[in-house]
Amino acid sequence: MSGAQLAHSKFGGSIATRVLRCPASVGLVEKVPAYLRRISADAERGSALHAAMALLIERERSPGDLGGETIEGYRITADDVENALRPALAYAEVLLDEPGAEYYLEQRVAFPTIPGAFGTSDLIVRLGDTIHVIDFKFGAAVRVRALSPADDDPAVDTINGQLLFYGAGARHSLPELFTGVKDIVLTIVQPQSIEPDAEMVSSVAVTHAELDEFIAVYRAVCEEALAPAPRLQRGAHCRFCPARAVCCPAHTGPLLDLAQFVMPTPPRTPIDKDAYLRALAVGLDLVDAIKDIRTALHDQAKRALENGDHVPGYALSAGRAERHWCDENAAFAALQSAGFYYDDVMKAEMRSPKQVELRAKARGLEIPKELIGSRRSGVSLVRSENAHAPVPGRVEIARTFSEALKALQGGGQA
Repeated sequence: MSGAQLAHSKFGGSIATRVLRCPASVGLVEKVPAYLRRISADAERGSALHAAMALLIERERSPGDLGGETIEGYRITADDVENALRPALAYAEVLLDEPGAEYYLEQRVAFPTIPGAFGTSDLIVRLGDTIHVIDFKFGAAVRVRALSPADDDPAVDTINGQLLFYGAGARHSLPELFTGVKDIVLTIVQPQSIEPDAEMVSSVAVTHAELDEFIAVYRAVCEEALAPAPRLQRGAHCRFCPARAVCCPAHTGPLLDLAQFVMPTPPRTPIDKDAYLRALAVGLDLVDAIKDIRTALHDQAKRALENGDHVPGYALSAGRAERHWCDENAAFAALQSAGFYYDDVMKAEMRSPKQVELRAKARGLEIPKELIGSRRSGVSLVRSENAHAPVPGRVEIARTFSEALKALQGGGQA
């Protein structure tokens, strides 16, 4: 792709959700050198897999051709093909194979009412009087939904800002395609997710009126972003913000807070347990906040050094040497001739249920549920809101048992 194709808009679709929730991030990101704004290995992999999807949809490649191919500096692996590309392609082909399907692939769309605001929609498909706006997500660390609970009110669902941006932009940029359209379906296709039971496809239907409302809201937020004191708000939307490493006070502030962290002076000895536990929670919050920016700092410094810049006190060092067979087939034959048994050289193991499930999605197969069991790996410490399966402590277990025993004894006496 050319540099022009890779250029990002200040108010583009990929950052729409962040701009909506933190208008101040727009100005803060501009303080980061442009070449350091997109640096993670996950981002490079995502760009390569998006380019590969375009080749697959246009039938310029088949899935079997892509394993080992390097696209945009990233080498496509067999797992990328089987676990990410093939399932996403299977979903897209169901729509594209419908009679009369019209589609636009990797389509740049301009957002109405905001000069210079644009983004690239992965796939836009029209079937009859319905438009499908599809965004492929190839990351697994964060699950992305078309519809998810709002940050400030989990009881209220909000539509993904990036999808709304692409929906509004597509309607504005492709008016003929939208002529006579009644239904607009916004979809995220994410073949891999940190949540093992997550559905690959997440969709929401929106009306023309909802797109009109979003256009007005987004325009107002973008105007706020250019104002002298835009709203600064920390949250999940910060995850991929390049400004958080150095420029964002919401993220760098905890560094100062940790340096000034003082254990509350106990009114008596020993210290009050509740006061100690509150201090423990404050300390954990500060450490978690600092840990979040470590990777961003590391990645930006590494990219700067790779670019030839000087980061005082840091340098690039060659990684540990990893040994490999120069020719696996020749090595196998030679080792067998030397007296090694087959099991000394080769091993075979069954793929995990998750890996087989991903392949099942790609081929339209079902795995009998009775074949899969589960067990907990142990207990870990997480924030309360992230506890999917809370585990009670010993005091809580004892209290619950005591209450159950009393209820049982009371029932017996009756």
